[in-house]
Amino acid sequence: MQLARFALALTFGLFVLAGCGPQVPPMGTYSTLFGQVTDAATNAPIAGAMVTINGTLNATTDKNGNYRAYPVPSGPFEYFASAADYQTTPTNTSAPPLTPGEQRNLSIQLTHS
Repeated sequence: MQLARFALALTFGLFVLAGCGPQVPPMGTYSTLFGQVTDAATNAPIAGAMVTINGTLNATTDKNGNYRAYPVPSGPFEYFASAADYQTTPTNTSAPPLTPGEQRNLSIQLTHS
């Protein structure tokens, strides 16, 4: 009887631990996106713009309009950008997939609203 209880407890413990593993890809499968967000009419950098990748990863531009986003899972991705007084870009899903370890320059232009 004790052995059966132990086996049941062990099975339950292993089942619980199986769900605790990493929910993100292994480290070697990430990429980096970086670039500059600028005004489409003047090409001036936009400070404080938000670049959103895959709906969850956000990067905010610095005073020079530059941003850097890491870790971005390799493979297909989508992104959009927004800033105060500017139109939010449509979600872009047509960029080529990211390769593991890639560092891609992705500059974005926004239009005044």
